[in-house]
Amino acid sequence: MRPTVFREDIRRRSCETEILDGLAVAEDVRERCYDDLARMHRWLGNHRAILECLRRDPRPVETVLDIGCGHGALLQEMRTKLGVLAIGIDLNPPRRRLPVPILRADAVRDKLPAADVAVSVAMVHHLTSEELAALIRNVGRACRRFVILDLVRRRIPLALFRGFVAPFVNSINVQDGIRSLNRAFTPEEMERIVTDALAGTAGRFRHVVAPLYTRQIVDISYAPEGFPNHAATCLRNPAMPATPIPGSQTRKPEIAPPPFAPMSTRLPNRNRWGAVTAGAA
Repeated sequence: MRPTVFREDIRRRSCETEILDGLAVAEDVRERCYDDLARMHRWLGNHRAILECLRRDPRPVETVLDIGCGHGALLQEMRTKLGVLAIGIDLNPPRRRLPVPILRADAVRDKLPAADVAVSVAMVHHLTSEELAALIRNVGRACRRFVILDLVRRRIPLALFRGFVAPFVNSINVQDGIRSLNRAFTPEEMERIVTDALAGTAGRFRHVVAPLYTRQIVDISYAPEGFPNHAATCLRNPAMPATPIPGSQTRKPEIAPPPFAPMSTRLPNRNRWGAVTAGAA
């Protein structure tokens, strides 16, 4: 297996496919990799940051979608620690039965089950800019809020990953981690994409970048009217329909901007609410 090395120029996003995105990885190897990833997200505080965002929502949160849930580690944490109905959405769900529901669906194109909030952890760097904008709009047809946590394409997190994370995870996760960081959006790119995706709506978002660029979080509150009808504006992929949740229905509540969960530390003067604007990172 060819090792991944640091790219000299990270000004442009890499298009290198990650190993776990392929179907050739044996299921037992994939399981071990996702166990490693779950531990890594707990070490880095990513799961805790998502849980705090949900706890601080001013409205009741009963149902949460996890977009790109992998093998469901965050789903199980949300269910046990928050008592919510947690539903996973993934292109390649695990084969083994889990105590939480995971639907095989393309969250960019398929109609999603109705929920209060959607979250996504370390997934959107797998998408193109256009796909990310389409995902944001598609989630807005099913949820009133979308919290995105992802990596940042900067040299500092690359160095930190190599020095403090890579020694403790398996070789596939090391190579995929470096590829992920090279594929991630810069804060400026992320802000531009979210702004464009919400253009023409009353949607608002808040964008926070952690010190040393260890993560960025975008917290989107959609306008009460949501986005136009899914079938009319979203390209469908009939080969991958999302399984509907029995009894689910579309909700269009009035939305108040949710307060953002504080991270342990944050960059000063970079957090503000705005109508389709956010603090630059």
